[in-house]
Amino acid sequence: MKKLFRTLTILFCALAPASGAKAASSVAAPPVIIFDTDMGSDVDDAGALALLHRLADLGEVQLAGVIFSSGKNRFGVGVCDAINTWYGRGSLPLGQYQREDIGDPNNLYSRQIATATNVYRHDVIDRAPDLVTVYRELLRAAREGSVTILTVGHPHGLVWLMRDTEGARLVTNKVSRWVAMGGTPEQPGRDWNLGENGTGAYMDELLANWPTKAYFSPVGETVITGNRKLPATPKNNPVREAYRLWNNAIEKGRSSWDQVAVLYAARPQLFETQPGRMRHTTGPNVVWEPKAAGAMHYRVLPKISEAALAETIEDLMAQPPRKGGW
Repeated sequence: MKKLFRTLTILFCALAPASGAKAASSVAAPPVIIFDTDMGSDVDDAGALALLHRLADLGEVQLAGVIFSSGKNRFGVGVCDAINTWYGRGSLPLGQYQREDIGDPNNLYSRQIATATNVYRHDVIDRAPDLVTVYRELLRAAREGSVTILTVGHPHGLVWLMRDTEGARLVTNKVSRWVAMGGTPEQPGRDWNLGENGTGAYMDELLANWPTKAYFSPVGETVITGNRKLPATPKNNPVREAYRLWNNAIEKGRSSWDQVAVLYAARPQLFETQPGRMRHTTGPNVVWEPKAAGAMHYRVLPKISEAALAETIEDLMAQPPRKGGW
């Protein structure tokens, strides 16, 4: 991808601590977020990336890069680039899973948006560098303990990152937490992100080896967004178009699982966390064990109402970009 390595140097300088900076500050630095998505499988991924860009505009997060995790519908990475470009961040580093064993092959919007480079002014369609390579570059540049890895799709890329010697060391030194959109059923049950589409084969290894605190956000099914304020945004907004193409969610709305996970990563004061353990059982099934101790796993639940969540998400998704958004 022609933009990636030109941009990494600029980005790394922005993420690295400035020389001579004061050791202490009364204001905590916003979290540095690497967003890992299976964009195209559902439309809440597009809404979640829109939220992250708006939160970055507000100075609440630093969006370091985007990882596309699906190997079966490769156009999702192009949608990520279109959304990044809409928000004036078309040079954000993009990484992509290169294998074909994981992912949802169905397409309702990703090919249409990814290939419309004349409409959305992006330049990535279906190819980006290997996700482990990009993860390593982003983590090398980050301050110690500053990074949140936020997965709203299948998190198997983290297994490949941890299998890499340098990647595992960087995760231990640079990552403070893993936030995952994933269900926390107290009886074994199927989970789309943590088990379906082949991901179950990776989960035992990931849950056993991941070295940081892990936060699992299951809420969002009945938090319906995308159908109230997003329709009033310009028609060349790729997020609006994704909602239009995905089962007409621009009128019907769609569940907001991924956006709720983004809100937790940026505004944890709106949530409570409960310790326990996420465990993979068989196939696509996982179970949440609330009485287990010592796993550094936490279930994330909102303190505010679903109506307040929906209003917050809709407002953030519908705000115009600070730059971009022609």
